[in-house]
Amino acid sequence: MRPADQHVHTEWSLDAPAGSMRAACVRAAELGLPAVTFTDHADLTTLVVSESAAAYIQSVGGQVADGIFRPPPLDVVGYLECVDRCRSEFGGQLRIRAGVEIGDPHLHPQAAATLASSGFELIVGSVHSLHRAAGFADAADRYADRPDAEVIREYLTEVTTMAQTSDHFDVLAHINYAARYWPGRQGRYRSSDFEDEYRAALRALADTGRAMEINTSGWLPPDANLLAWWHAEGGKAISFGSDAHDPATVGREFARAAAMAQAAGFGPDSHPSGLWRRR
Repeated sequence: MRPADQHVHTEWSLDAPAGSMRAACVRAAELGLPAVTFTDHADLTTLVVSESAAAYIQSVGGQVADGIFRPPPLDVVGYLECVDRCRSEFGGQLRIRAGVEIGDPHLHPQAAATLASSGFELIVGSVHSLHRAAGFADAADRYADRPDAEVIREYLTEVTTMAQTSDHFDVLAHINYAARYWPGRQGRYRSSDFEDEYRAALRALADTGRAMEINTSGWLPPDANLLAWWHAEGGKAISFGSDAHDPATVGREFARAAAMAQAAGFGPDSHPSGLWRRR
C-alpha cells in the first residue's frame, strides 16, 4: 500500500509554473494513492537574492527589486475554492486535503497564526531562510558566505529553533533542505557527518509530538539515517511528501520510502490516508 502524499504544490505556488491541482488529482488517482494534501507556499520572509535566483523568480512571474524578493501572499480564498472543486470531481477516488506550507513560521508568529487559523487541514512548516549580513536569504545562497559544513549546522540550528518556538505547523518538511544545495567543496555530503545536529533537531521536534516528513523530491534520495534517528529520538509519526511541483512527480519514490519507514519501525495508521505511526 502506498502512503498518502502530504506535500504537493500546484499552480498556486509561484515556483510551480507547471503545477495543476486538477492534474495532480488525476495522477494521484492513477497511482492509487489514498489521499493527497495540497500544501502550496505561504512564504513570509523577504529575501536578499542572488542574480541567478532573481532571474529564476522573474522567469516564473515573480518580482525582484534591487535584489530584494518579497514573496506574494497566498490567495487563501481562491486556493480553498480550487481544492473544493477538486473534491467535487475526485472525492469518490481519493481523499483531498487543503494544506499549506508556511515558510519560516517562527520568524513571523503573527502571520503564521493567521494562516494557521484559515481552515487548513494540515500545515507543513519549513525553514527556507538563513540570515546573511545584508538580510535573510535562501539557504542555497548561504554557501557563498560560509564553508559547506557550517551552513548545514547553521540550518539545523534554525530547524531546532523553529521546532522549539513555533506552534503553527503540524509536520516538519525536508529537514535536509540545505543539503540539497551542498556545493561539494568539502567532499561528498553525508548526513552521518552531522548526526549530532540532526538528532538535536529531531529530538526538539519529537518533544512537541509533531511529525517528520520523508521528502522524496528527488534533490536527495530518502535517507535511512534520518528515519533511524527520528525513531531513536522518540519520534511518533511520519509524513510522506513528494514535494511535487508538477503533476508527474506526485507520489514519486513512495514505494521505496515506505519500505524504509517500515524498516525503521513505522507503519500505516488505521486510516490509510493518515500519517504513519511508530509501531
